[in-house]
Amino acid sequence: MTTMTRVLARIVMIGLVVAVAHSGAFAQGTGQTGTQFYMAYRAAFDKATKIDDLKPYQSKAVLAQIASTPAAQRGQMFEMIKMMGTLTNVKVLKETATKTGATLSVEGINSDKAKTTGEITLVKEDGAWKLDKESWKS
Repeated sequence: MTTMTRVLARIVMIGLVVAVAHSGAFAQGTGQTGTQFYMAYRAAFDKATKIDDLKPYQSKAVLAQIASTPAAQRGQMFEMIKMMGTLTNVKVLKETATKTGATLSVEGINSDKAKTTGEITLVKEDGAWKLDKESWKS
């Protein structure tokens, strides 16, 4: 391998490492607004097939709740969360900064095709947005 080929190979590898690191950080909320993070979470929620798919978006407190649930019951818990959290046309109406993150006022359409509103609590943990609480009302 020539010196030029080795240099180019190193540049490509460094570029790939930076790109992967950046994409992972973005997926977890670095460099995003709370609204952008929440909309990314909603997209992941819609595609999720198991609770583990959502763990990168969850706060440490939520992860502790998941961990405290017996492993045999986590599948049922996830199915209930998916059923109750099925929404379409989700929109963030307002983002309000808090000492620990942000509160979002949101609206969407529930499974009964009725408009519903909600309040989402996001926290910043280790510099990344995390979902701490989601509360919806009909």
